Parts: sequence; C-alpha cells; structure tokens
Amino acid sequence: MADSENSRTMPAIMRGKENPQGGAAENMPRLIDRRNLLPVASRVLNAQVAEVGGQRRASGPTPVREMWPRWYACHQQRVRATRLRQKVEAEMLEIAGGFPVVELKLAGNDPPIVVQSLPGINRLANQLDAERLSEARAELRRRRKQWKDADQRLGYSAAVALEQELAEQAGISGRVMWITRPSSLTEVTAKLHCLIVMHDPDLKLEDPPWPELRTMLKDLVRLGERT
Repeated sequence: MADSENSRTMPAIMRGKENPQGGAAENMPRLIDRRNLLPVASRVLNAQVAEVGGQRRASGPTPVREMWPRWYACHQQRVRATRLRQKVEAEMLEIAGGFPVVELKLAGNDPPIVVQSLPGINRLANQLDAERLSEARAELRRRRKQWKDADQRLGYSAAVALEQELAEQAGISGRVMWITRPSSLTEVTAKLHCLIVMHDPDLKLEDPPWPELRTMLKDLVRLGERT
C-alpha cells in the first residue's frame, strides 16, 4: 500500500547513491523505518541547513532554516533534562519511600483515595473518625518531610523546573516555526519533522493523519537528498 510504514514497502535510500559528492547521504541507512526516521531526518536537515547557513539573507522574519536548529537544540536539551529528572525521581522514590501522599480507604469506595494535601484530608473529615483523621495528617507530614529532605540532597525540584522550562521554550519555538511560511523543500521538511517530534516522538500514533505524516517525512527526506 502507498501509505504503508512497513520498511519493505518504502523506497530504499541507498548509501552514497543520491549524493556522490559526500554529505549526509554517506551515512544514510539503506532503509528508513520507524526506528531511525527521526534521527535520519535530523541528520539530513542539519547537513542541508549547514549548506545555506553562511548565505546572507534579506531583512525580514527569521526563516524556518534558522529556526529549526535553535528549536532542535532546545528539544535535545529538554530530552536530556527529562532523562535527568527521571533518574533523580527514581532515586527520590527509593530514598523517600514513595511520593508525599497518603491513601485513605473510605466506606463505599473500592480503590483507596490518594490525598496530596492537608486541605484534601480535611475535606474528608466527615468520612473519617478522629483517630484516622489524625493518623492521616501525621502520615502526610512524615512523608512530606522525607520527600523534602531527599529533594534537598538530590535537587529534584530544580530538575523538574528545568524540564518544564525547556519544554515550554521548545513548544513556543515549534509553534512559531509552524506558522512561518517555508521557502524551500528543506524548510517544509524541517516543519514536518518538528511537528512529528513534538506530537508523536515515539512514532506510535496510528490514527490518521499520523501514519501518513510519517510517510510524508520519509518522502521529503528522500527527495531532499536527491535534490
């Protein structure tokens, strides 16, 4: 089928055939599939953007070819920040024994209710006796102290804040790029690459138009190399 993502049905990209003078094609895989689509696209885009990077441009809005490297650098920083946050979070959970929450079993509720704050516990006061209410408050305070102590040692809050800041920056940069008019095949490829990275980074979405968009990105990468 024309829109299939199976690598056996996609046109093969042969090493060195499209660009005998060198460049990104020298390192191109024989086939582009889900495992390598985004890395291959970014490698090709880096090479193509670098080729025109030294060219002077007329005054006016920043072109997509200049936006994409900045957005991609921010995106990569966000990916590294996410990995750091996940690593620190795992250490936090091990040291603190869990998130700073308490689970309360109420009559008529099969699963326990997870409560994260003292006001949240207080709102359940009419469903708990005085002893359970006091125990829940004490347990939450104990868990919060453990979490705060671990945070001071590991810097988890700082890691979360950095991840959120970079995600916001990448999101703003990407949205500006989407509404900027492209002037070349490379810039169209850059916009589509950004769209897929931000909304389908694992290439797992199966509802239209995501499979079709991934196929289009493969086509654009192939055509860009031929050009």
